[in-house]
Amino acid sequence: MLLYILAAGCVLLSFFTAALRNRKRERARLAAKLAAALLFCAVALLSALRRTEPMNRAAALMLAALALGLIGDAMLGLDKFLARESRAYLLMGGGAPFFVGHIVYIALLLPYAKLNPWLLLLLPVLPALFLLIHKFFGMGKTLLPMLIYALVLGGMMLSTLNIALMGGTLGRLMALPGVLFAVSDSTLILGAYGKDKLKRFAPLMAYLVPVPYFGAQVLFALSVTYL
Repeated sequence: MLLYILAAGCVLLSFFTAALRNRKRERARLAAKLAAALLFCAVALLSALRRTEPMNRAAALMLAALALGLIGDAMLGLDKFLARESRAYLLMGGGAPFFVGHIVYIALLLPYAKLNPWLLLLLPVLPALFLLIHKFFGMGKTLLPMLIYALVLGGMMLSTLNIALMGGTLGRLMALPGVLFAVSDSTLILGAYGKDKLKRFAPLMAYLVPVPYFGAQVLFALSVTYL
């Protein structure tokens, strides 16, 4: 029961982080965001304790990837405390732990099932979306790193959906996190580069970043029991 209370608390806090951002209460938002990140890490540790089998490589890598997410959250949470011209660099630096974490997710998830070749069609979707963002809003010198990030993000989405096709408890848990990550990160990038032109959508976008993200991390954390 405690496991699911913590999981629900993490998702609930994600709504609070968005509401606090819209109210420009940045210190409270950062505290709520870090609390949510600690909660999904706690869910992962409790999930590890529920395992009926000894810890294996995949479960250990999942814990490592979630820890990288915690580090990324702490860094990206500082964006409102920096000068505007420095935020793009923070986005790159804060994105680095997530980039490594996504690669870890791919490395641990791909071996679980024979790859469905139709899922390869997902790989160019996010790079194409990022190119559209660049066309309308411009990414400058960060375009290439962002395209690489989009490709890795697509690889993670492919990996999770490939496991979802297996069915079972693990398959059900993996049906959404890759897609949720794609929604969250795409919205984050769109907001970072198109902020001035998308001001009227800012309140909605404030929710589309943390809520899908923390939902995805909770699902990954719960999967530690079944890896």
